[in-house]
Amino acid sequence: MAKIMDKSQSWGISYGQMVWREFFKNKVSVICLVFIVFFFCIAVLASFLANDKPYAIYVAGQWHFPLFRNLNASDYSVLLAAIVAILQLLLIRRNRRRIDPSVRGSVLWRQLLVSSSIVVGGTILLFVFIPRRLDATDYKVMIVSGKASRGIFTPIPYGYGRTDLKVREQPPNREHWLGTDDVGSDVLCRLIHGSRVSLSVGFVAVGISSVIGIFVGAILGYFGGKVDFIGMRIVEMMMAIPVFFLIITIVAFFPRSLFNIMIIIGITSWTGDARFIRAEFFKLRKQDFVHAAVSLGLPLRSILFRHMLPNGIAPVLVNATFGIAGAIFIEAALSFLGFGVAPPTPSWGQMLSLGVSTTGRFLWWLTLFPGMAIFLTVLSYNLVGEGLRDAIDPRLRKSA
Repeated sequence: MAKIMDKSQSWGISYGQMVWREFFKNKVSVICLVFIVFFFCIAVLASFLANDKPYAIYVAGQWHFPLFRNLNASDYSVLLAAIVAILQLLLIRRNRRRIDPSVRGSVLWRQLLVSSSIVVGGTILLFVFIPRRLDATDYKVMIVSGKASRGIFTPIPYGYGRTDLKVREQPPNREHWLGTDDVGSDVLCRLIHGSRVSLSVGFVAVGISSVIGIFVGAILGYFGGKVDFIGMRIVEMMMAIPVFFLIITIVAFFPRSLFNIMIIIGITSWTGDARFIRAEFFKLRKQDFVHAAVSLGLPLRSILFRHMLPNGIAPVLVNATFGIAGAIFIEAALSFLGFGVAPPTPSWGQMLSLGVSTTGRFLWWLTLFPGMAIFLTVLSYNLVGEGLRDAIDPRLRKSA
């Protein structure tokens, strides 16, 4: 690692810039990263891409905006998280140019904490103060009947919760590009809104598991001795339990909701992060800057999370990409088995389970499209994780 750092300094670039340069040499990982960004945009803008409520409709001489009026707390919270994430990336780029590299890590860590606090606090406030709205108006019928003269609809003008038994179990056609399910809901609309469920489960569950793993691993790696011995036995006990069956057991005792699934996956998937941070802290606690911080009498939280953590977070970031893929897969499996989110909330695993209708008819479009969405998303996150691992680990990096 020191040799790589010396080489990056001789080239006049930072280690982070060198990692990204190596990552972008892997074309497959770059393509997967582009797909993930595209998938992220689809999930964030799901309500604006697939909705049975129009952007605007002209009724009785006035323009109305039903889509914007009916946005719920989930829509606003996803938009808030996306805006904060974009601002965080802009701040990282700005800090790379203006802030001294010696303190850049601690500044980045504080910014991440502030951003996470804004997202969590804002989401709680949105769910508390924004009421649930139920608008059952069929705006297409208003256009056909002449009650409204014109309207501007979304590209996929269907609602994921609206049913129409007249068009149930139809294969892909001109009106429904990916067909309809057993109750006549548009498959493409539900697929788009299901991406938001996968995105939320992946990031929130990994966020929870990372926080727990970082805290536990930091304590074990810094103190060592008996603390590490007892703590690692607890970690090994958690690792010995089959996680998926543990999650199914826990889910059976709680109501079916996306919030519960995210928490349960998060609190059962932290052992990998804890082991990575423990190993990094074992190495870092012998470094001179840690001894200097201890000699100055800095508080323990400052030593662990302000000075040591920014220097040992890289393996956790790589593991997070694999964790997101794993969380998406677990949620899809739970929904496929009937333990996931409750209808009408769309989920890829739930849609996959409808591939065989109650009459025994095989609905190939309900197997192919959700299955491909799960496969491509999980594969993309795994390949991006491998690309980051190869770029960060000097032993795996191609010689320049």
